[in-house]
Amino acid sequence: MASYKARLERDLDRWIAQGLTPAASRQPILDSVVDSRRLDASTALAAVGGLLLGVAVIAFVAANWGVIPRLARFVMILVLFLGVGAGAAWAARGARAVLRDILLLVAALIYAAAIGLTGQIFDLAGDPQTALRGAGLAAALLAVAGRSAGAGVAALLLLTLGDLSPRLFDVGEHPTPWLAFAAPLGLALAWVWRSRSVAHAAAIALPIAVLLLMLVDERDNRQLECLAAAAGFAVLAATMRWRAGRGDGLAAIVYGWAIWSALIYFASAGIGDHDLARLVHRGVWLVLSGGVIALGLLDRQGAITAGGIVSLAAAGGVILFDLGLGLLTAAGVFGACALVVLAAGWLLRRRVTS
Repeated sequence: MASYKARLERDLDRWIAQGLTPAASRQPILDSVVDSRRLDASTALAAVGGLLLGVAVIAFVAANWGVIPRLARFVMILVLFLGVGAGAAWAARGARAVLRDILLLVAALIYAAAIGLTGQIFDLAGDPQTALRGAGLAAALLAVAGRSAGAGVAALLLLTLGDLSPRLFDVGEHPTPWLAFAAPLGLALAWVWRSRSVAHAAAIALPIAVLLLMLVDERDNRQLECLAAAAGFAVLAATMRWRAGRGDGLAAIVYGWAIWSALIYFASAGIGDHDLARLVHRGVWLVLSGGVIALGLLDRQGAITAGGIVSLAAAGGVILFDLGLGLLTAAGVFGACALVVLAAGWLLRRRVTS
């Protein structure tokens, strides 16, 4: 997919040929646009190789765990972590951003493994949630200290697992999720660092954080909460769409994930409705799905178009499940929604051509 600057070059050539832009303005306009950095194949392979090397070292230590003396295990983990951290510091001083990022990611993984291994070495009883949250916090500190996108993604992943661990390991009640604070901070750091990977991770973590907040207490208004969450993500999507239209690539990433989140929460709001309310919800769901497909095509956002298609298929399947053998009723709902979508498309086309 061509970058924004490459598309702008083609547009400028066309505008100059049409006499819309003076030729003398071409280069100053291009110089004012900072093109996003793209990793070449060798750099990408080096990143994957470095990550696999770190995992291989951890696996080697784990494979020989039984024959290594207890104190030697602890020293080995400590030396490995400090060595990788020192390597990241050396890479940062030499302006080797990719190598620094890889090493800090490996350091975060080593620290996460070290928490569990240290407890095993010294026979310390531990809480999985505390261990995962501690590892996530350490990864976050590494990310901030080294401006590492890899460590930032690892931090969000570990904190997500830590918040989910009460259900995964069936321990205690459900406390306030740390992800509720980490996801917005991750989005903010993504903009400060201009990191696409952190933007993806934080945008995915945000709807999970909202779900975990809903599960903190038992309440009877889940449907209203889901509708409120869907509306909130719709507002976020509209804001990010506005920013993406002004050339912000990170906003386009959050825009797509916010649309997916809004559709998922709106779909969840219809669970347990009565017959009439359920039918209305399904109809609105179909119309919204069609609108999202049109929006994705209009903005040339494949992820948004795909979200609308998946949502439309899910809505159709749920309607058929709800209505059982009432295929005529299902056909009527589909037909009515199709007429609404076609009418909206006709009105939009008429407005554009008028």
